[in-house]
Order: sequence, then C-alpha cells, then structure tokens
Amino acid sequence: MTTENLSYGAMHITSTAATTTVANTPVKAAGTTTGGLLDGFTHIASNRLRYDRTTTRVFGISIYLSMSSSGATQSKIFIYKNGILVPGTTIRRKISTGGDIGALPTGGVVSLATNDYIELWVETDDGDDLTVEEMHFRAKVLG
Repeated sequence: MTTENLSYGAMHITSTAATTTVANTPVKAAGTTTGGLLDGFTHIASNRLRYDRTTTRVFGISIYLSMSSSGATQSKIFIYKNGILVPGTTIRRKISTGGDIGALPTGGVVSLATNDYIELWVETDDGDDLTVEEMHFRAKVLG
C-alpha cells in the first residue's frame, strides 16, 4: 500500500468556547483545536481538517465529544464537508440543565478530494449556547 493510500488526520480541542446558536440552525462548533497525527491532512483552522492528497479517497470519520449548554436544550451534532452536512451523521442529545455535561459520538463515511475539508457543527432547538468540553475527531482512509 502506498503512502497515498494511508491518509489519516486527527484533532482535539485544547480551549473551550461557547458556540452561539440560533434555534434549529446548525453552526460550526467554537473552541480552539490542535491537529494530532496528520498524514495527507492539514489542520488549517480550529475545528477543520483539510485533505491534501491528489487522489480522491473514502474516509471513515469518528468524533467523540462531551458538551454542555447554557440551559436545558435538545442538542445535535453533525459532520460537515465543505460547509455542507454529510448525510447520516446527525446525533441528538438532550442536555437537562446548564450544569449537565453530555457525552456523545458521531461518525460517517465521506469521499474527500484535494482541498476538501471536514468540521464539527452543532445546533440546539432553542438557541441556548453550547460548549464543546472535550473532542476527539479522526479521519481514516477506508479505500
């Protein structure tokens, strides 16, 4: 298997920040992230991994996170590619109080071409702010 076939990328949160939301409107999750192991990816901005190889590949994406809210809310997390929702990656969780920290994962499969990027987006049903407390985001080539 060539290096081109072994692409992977990872990032994790290093500084939390509240994501300001509008009810039922997905937004990119706030906070500062740092790139981890990267081969074929570049961590070009917080909460963004860009695929740099020339061959289009299919990747498995895994995100594990914990988050809190400014109040009781129904929250959702999503994987976005180039600012567009990746179908089948939405996960919902109820956060019961402002002090509750809820853990949840999401994942999916996505085809990435040169300069495509992937991100974590969030939403609430009522406009409460969300804070990603911890996050581990991974992309690994499948084929």
